[in-house]
Amino acid sequence: MLLAIDVGNSNLSAGVFQGETLLMKGKISVRTSRSADEYAATLYDLMRMNRISREQIGGCILASVVPELTGLVEEAARLVTGGEVLRVGPGIRTGFRIGIDDPSQLGGDLAADTLAGLTEYGAPLIVVDAGTVTTIIAVDKDRTYLGGCILPGIRLSAQLLKETTALLPSIELGSGEEDCLGRNSAGAMRCGLLLGGAMMVDGFLDRYTALPGMAGARCVATGGSAALVTARCRRELIQDPELTLKGLRYLYELNRPKPRRY
Repeated sequence: MLLAIDVGNSNLSAGVFQGETLLMKGKISVRTSRSADEYAATLYDLMRMNRISREQIGGCILASVVPELTGLVEEAARLVTGGEVLRVGPGIRTGFRIGIDDPSQLGGDLAADTLAGLTEYGAPLIVVDAGTVTTIIAVDKDRTYLGGCILPGIRLSAQLLKETTALLPSIELGSGEEDCLGRNSAGAMRCGLLLGGAMMVDGFLDRYTALPGMAGARCVATGGSAALVTARCRRELIQDPELTLKGLRYLYELNRPKPRRY
């Protein structure tokens, strides 16, 4: 079995694969104040709840966008699995060309998203990863990662509106109506965040699909806020909540050490 770990800005996502089957998926809130032992205990509890023992884990891969947590979680994974951890970073084989200015700046989560998207949906490809931030990336018909954009996440935007204004209320994002006219403060906020976010995504998809090599691109959405961000989009997007974890499995298959021959 393979333990795949994705450390994001708000949550750590962990999954255990047996072959191509995702047997377990769980999330842990990330805090820099936690020790490696605490992360290990939480990972161990997740596995035990799903009746998976550490002896069953034959490999582990880790992607992280939080540098101060990367070492802690890597050590936690070693404690849980008793083996080495493959960290996604510069030098790892990705299975696609990277066309940005500095390939080392490509985040491990986006590398995983891209490889899983290409493997399961083909090229050209657009991926919308909606979490603490919303990232939209484009991969052309030749499997070249072209780049993308980074937007404030929808929940982060709602939080900032509440924290930086005196009169605006806290709102439930999932209860907004489709109408583009808010008739009270809460409705206007939901309209701006949900419909405005969808318009931004649609706008970037329109522009990306007009780029050379991007005609007919399939659009895939993933991340904890993907359903909220894309529910009001006019363009059709494939929802794949497990895209990042699946991509980590594909990356592991590309990069795992080959067994020694004697």
